[in-house]
Amino acid sequence: MSTRTRSRIVGFLVTAAAAAALGVAAPAARAQSAARTAVLSVNCSTGTFGSDGTQQYFTISCSATGTTKWWVNVSCSNNTTRTAGPYTTFQNVRVYCPPNTTALRGWVSYV
Repeated sequence: MSTRTRSRIVGFLVTAAAAAALGVAAPAARAQSAARTAVLSVNCSTGTFGSDGTQQYFTISCSATGTTKWWVNVSCSNNTTRTAGPYTTFQNVRVYCPPNTTALRGWVSYV
């Protein structure tokens, strides 16, 4: 990943344990890049974790401005990261971990 791309990763990070321990959902994410030639931004709802039987997931709804591309990511207890995207319009996205693993944290990245 280039330095330019890395600098635009959204600071939105939710840990499942922290959200569950507090009994609250993570705050809504709003990200904006520091690019001067074009405003890139992603506006997201509050991300949540859930389960469909033996598969846990991270779900979030986001929309982007301009030519922004965005991805939804979830890290899983088997040391993998699952990613969905890129998206350029409003989407409701759910990213699953493999069966019988735990969704540890979820985040949105964009360029």
